[in-house]
Amino acid sequence: MTTKRRRSKWWDLRTWHWISSAICLAGLLLFAVTGITLNHASSIESQPVVTSVEKTLPDALIKTVKRARNGDTLPRGFSRWMTDNTNVDPGLFRLQWSDYELYGSRAGPGENSWFSVDLESGTVSYESTARGMVAFFNDLHKGRNTGFWWKMFIDAFSIATLLFSLTGLWLLKRYARGRASTWPLVIAGVGIPALLLIMSTAAHAASGKLSVTTPRQQVAEYHNPYLAIWLADARHTKVMNIKVMYDVAMDNDKGEKWLKDLRLWWRRSGRSTALPVDGVTGATRPSGTMSISLSGHMQDLASLEAGEYFIFVEAARELGGRELVKLPLTLPLTAPLTVTRSGNHELGNITLTMEP
Repeated sequence: MTTKRRRSKWWDLRTWHWISSAICLAGLLLFAVTGITLNHASSIESQPVVTSVEKTLPDALIKTVKRARNGDTLPRGFSRWMTDNTNVDPGLFRLQWSDYELYGSRAGPGENSWFSVDLESGTVSYESTARGMVAFFNDLHKGRNTGFWWKMFIDAFSIATLLFSLTGLWLLKRYARGRASTWPLVIAGVGIPALLLIMSTAAHAASGKLSVTTPRQQVAEYHNPYLAIWLADARHTKVMNIKVMYDVAMDNDKGEKWLKDLRLWWRRSGRSTALPVDGVTGATRPSGTMSISLSGHMQDLASLEAGEYFIFVEAARELGGRELVKLPLTLPLTAPLTVTRSGNHELGNITLTMEP
């Protein structure tokens, strides 16, 4: 006697459940693994591979590039020269022009690169940094610098995961009868992460704070200042960005054009940083006092080598001035810390408070 196999109907939620689980399998494995690597990013060692090239542009091409100033495309002759001399297609870079320099930046998962052309001397500098496979997959997890098709994949994966979860919840309801542990486990699956989130937020709420005052300026035309805050070691080498505030809402990222006015930050970090930076980039603020939480950086600070460090605060304002203030910091923290410094014109009182 043969048994007829029951064919699943398209409207049967069990069919949708197993189809969505099959679609989600590879994505769930990828995001689970990269979730672990992101959670322990400060503990995973990686040696970046840096490639640097410095050349001098022929005089004829300097004039050609100058004629193309402020354009969205580059002259073919210059593009061919760049490809031949640096193995790079400059047409793939985001361009920024100034009176003295052409600057191009490009970022991808786990890597970033930039080039600059001094429009007076013709010096061409190119640098690319590859941070390894762990950084590559971490950026895929965050959807950072990954392009259109990966973003579409994340959207499709999210929809499939949502479908998998909802149909799974329906199946639990349908077959929960006789299994007393079903709903306590469901409640625990939701409640435990929520409780840990509340506890974590409460534990870190007062761990670190930076209060920055930008004075009110008695001028007819006032523009909110650009602001960069970063941590540097004893040799003033950048360790991490804490906050970068500029006109992020401008069309075509035009607000990035004036970040060069934050001169020290730009030289030490900005020109090689892919913007916007997750959890760091923010919009400008009007004059007054702002409070910047350092809670998200406390784990990274705790993992740094013992020694002397500085928190730099740099401000630059259109039609105004530029000012830099630094606050000393000794790590690891062994006692509560309060440090106050004050600027003279673009920056007012700056107070750093931290708890070990």
